Amino acid sequence: MKRLEHSLLSASLFGLMGLGMIFPAHAAKSIRFLTASELQASLLSAQEDVRYSGRNYIMGVVDTLMLTKSSPICMQEQTEINQITDLVILQLQQRPELLRYNAASVVREVMVANYPCI
Repeated sequence: MKRLEHSLLSASLFGLMGLGMIFPAHAAKSIRFLTASELQASLLSAQEDVRYSGRNYIMGVVDTLMLTKSSPICMQEQTEINQITDLVILQLQQRPELLRYNAASVVREVMVANYPCI
């Protein structure tokens, strides 16, 4: 089981690292991580494929969070990525101070606040 979890986690992380190719303009600006500002620009882009890439980034972060044994998030099976994406966009618009942080940490914060395990 541990080997499977490790493989799945590695696959998710590999997918997140590969997003540097999806976000070429953003990758040049960010030395190590995608910023929340860059994620917001992707999610609000006029280009559908760029918006889709931003949504896929969020899915990758959520998938990785769900693979951790002590995940602080619990979602219903019917939760859709569009709902989560809308929550991330709303938080970034309401709290512009988050824009300077790592995008994955902001997605995690949004998930913990909106999908806590009670």
